Amino acid sequence: MFRQSVKITKLANGITVMTDLMPHAESATIGAWIPRGSRHESPEEMGLSHFYEHLVFKGTENRTASEIARAVEDRGGALEAYTTRQETGFYAHVVREDVSFALEVIADLLMNPKMDALEVEKERKVILEEIRSYEDIPEEVAGDAFNALHFQGSGLAHPITGTLKSVKELTYEQVLKAKREVLTDLPLLVCAAGKVEHEKLVEECDRLFAKKRTGGKTLPVHYRSFSGTKVIKRDIQQSNLMLGTSFLKNEKYPDLRYALLLFHVALGSGMASRLFQKIREEQGLVYSIYASTDVYSDSFGLEMAFAAEKKRAEKALTLVWSELEKFLQNGFAAGELARTKQNILGGMRIGFDSTEKRVLRLAEQMLRYGYCTPVHEVKSRILSLNETDVMEMMRETVGKSAWALAAVVAELPAKPGFPLWNESNH
Repeated sequence: MFRQSVKITKLANGITVMTDLMPHAESATIGAWIPRGSRHESPEEMGLSHFYEHLVFKGTENRTASEIARAVEDRGGALEAYTTRQETGFYAHVVREDVSFALEVIADLLMNPKMDALEVEKERKVILEEIRSYEDIPEEVAGDAFNALHFQGSGLAHPITGTLKSVKELTYEQVLKAKREVLTDLPLLVCAAGKVEHEKLVEECDRLFAKKRTGGKTLPVHYRSFSGTKVIKRDIQQSNLMLGTSFLKNEKYPDLRYALLLFHVALGSGMASRLFQKIREEQGLVYSIYASTDVYSDSFGLEMAFAAEKKRAEKALTLVWSELEKFLQNGFAAGELARTKQNILGGMRIGFDSTEKRVLRLAEQMLRYGYCTPVHEVKSRILSLNETDVMEMMRETVGKSAWALAAVVAELPAKPGFPLWNESNH
């Protein structure tokens, strides 16, 4: 596997510039990330980070909303933005000659947003429609219900978009506060991948983000987790379930992130995974089933999700839990760990042909770990883990953490919770 050429420069005003050079790429991806997401919001601010992400596109001191929309697209590129529980990101995928132009557009969004009061009210209606659209998707409802239950009392419980009530109640002053935080207090991460010149980008960031004077503020985070069951009744054809857990990062296990990656891929990532083979292929109970992980600055999460016809959902849930327990108890099957390692490393190599995936990797690692691990080191650490290492970490974290279940169903079960769900199972 090749070695990356990553460079990092930190500016005095709280901006960190990172580049990943791909000399032969015809395109590049460049973006800016703010370390503020829904987990950093108080209950009275739910949805504010996502609201801010929308509002910067409604016009700047230099561009109208339509000019922003056309700026990158008219050159064949794409301008994207997103909000997570951990951060807000803005990035553009462009031909390599347009890197400086794309950076100027993104800097304009963050340094010069108008935040016009009339546009705020107009966009509020758009976001309310977005929230309503998610409420029509049972999988989204189950995911939000899981987080609200499992992380209750912490910012991780908040839906990224906020709720209909919270977005309706966000004030114009709160919007202006979010704008001021970006201009002053919060650090900013600028990342680019492709045929990019690091020193040139540093100079351009120094000029384009000159309004930013500080950038040393670290937003506090709080973590707590709970077990339990939340069942929501909806008029739907399939029951949608999410079963998951989370746990704090542990200095005792510096390779915990790699162990969790190996465990979750073998458990439920792809057609060769245990859950897919057992629940879909052998039993024919579901169409879609998967396991996924979340990485936060202080913790990790593991979830399993599936949808099934109401009469099959309980059996599928029982089998999912059984597969998890079997894996924790017995470890990897013969040859399974080696195959999983090759799955991950092969996927990494394929992904590294993409400037977008490489730039997102830079940003997410810096925001979640405070550093970016070179790809050759990632390979080395994954290959060095043996089954004993992986299973010890998984039994001490996944096996001993609080588990929660959220389900969106057509009919409520006869008993509170599911028969599977009682204290003797955990």
